[in-house]
Amino acid sequence: MSQLPSPSSPHFHYRLATASDWGQIAAVTQEAYAQYELEIMEDCRASFQQGMRSVLATSTSDMEWWVAETDHGISGAVLFCHPGATLQALDGSTVTLALPEARLLSVNPQARGLGLGRTLMQICIERARDIGAQALVVRTMPEMDAANRLCQQMGFVKRTEAGARSGPLERLVDYVYVLEPKEADAPQPGL
Repeated sequence: MSQLPSPSSPHFHYRLATASDWGQIAAVTQEAYAQYELEIMEDCRASFQQGMRSVLATSTSDMEWWVAETDHGISGAVLFCHPGATLQALDGSTVTLALPEARLLSVNPQARGLGLGRTLMQICIERARDIGAQALVVRTMPEMDAANRLCQQMGFVKRTEAGARSGPLERLVDYVYVLEPKEADAPQPGL
């Protein structure tokens, strides 16, 4: 197996996905989340799988897939959801987002540790800033050690603990990244 390049290498390219990428995005996402199949409790597994399938199949202007790719194809992906996007929740209900969210951050297991997840999350932070949002939300589960650690390292603050909800949603942990205004938008001292 060949060694993958570093995330800052010119071999990695980050871009907005197109419809032709959906198959690769689905494959990377399913491969990345496969490890949680064994760890997620039985009562949550079906809801988790259903939720993942519905989001992967969704195509609206309220959602943007961003990908990291090399010459070998897509190695990572994240779904940026705009405020106002309507999604299916783990419990089967629908929810309309008040804040932008980064969802289904996925990195091919062979590409982990190269910083792709961090760069994809940084893209979501910048997209949230670009649309004038005050914060970005990420939802994880306690088993997702790497995602929880990444959120904490990047300055996300835990908003809810696992168990704060009921049913399939009780497994979710919410993190929020509060956005500072862009320097051009920030008030100038002395004015």
